[in-house]
Amino acid sequence: MESFQDGERLHLLVVDEAGDTTGNGTWQETKIEVRDLTKVSDKGVVILSKVNVDIPKGVIMGIIGPSGSGKSTFLRALNRLWEPPRASVFLDAVDICDLDVLGVRRKVGMLFQLPAIFEGTVADNIRYGPQLRGKKLSDNDVYKFLALADLDSSFFNKSGGELSVGQAQRVALARTLANEPEVTYRVNFGTTY
Repeated sequence: MESFQDGERLHLLVVDEAGDTTGNGTWQETKIEVRDLTKVSDKGVVILSKVNVDIPKGVIMGIIGPSGSGKSTFLRALNRLWEPPRASVFLDAVDICDLDVLGVRRKVGMLFQLPAIFEGTVADNIRYGPQLRGKKLSDNDVYKFLALADLDSSFFNKSGGELSVGQAQRVALARTLANEPEVTYRVNFGTTY
């Protein structure tokens, strides 16, 4: 599978003790660092226990585990939907607790299993985020994001009510990509794109 942004091969994260985080013998710049990330529920149940991971720039990484194992909690910490402890999550070597939360969320896009589709057409949905930042997407830009999400041009003028859940997930992906985040992840999807 080829990346739609730069032609690089996509792969799951492979880490060995020599520090090779690409699986091919080369070192990549770390985008997200997680250090001793811990979360305990109000009832004293350990949800995350000293999680440590480096996520290199440009790498797709899978978070796999059984229901209730902390996958969503971990991912929510990456864009401050859950406020992690200070000095536990870093974006570009900066503690995310020191960054503006909206700025973090613009850089770290998140897709949910059940997408929220706004009123209007699919094109309106894709244009939503950029429009909030004062950027106007052309029709060609919208078609490009549709293609990146594996939707054909016939979706441009469809309303959200006409979409299946899978199609709505793809529209949400296109909308997230239109926001040009530096990191994008999805939570608990049972299907793949």
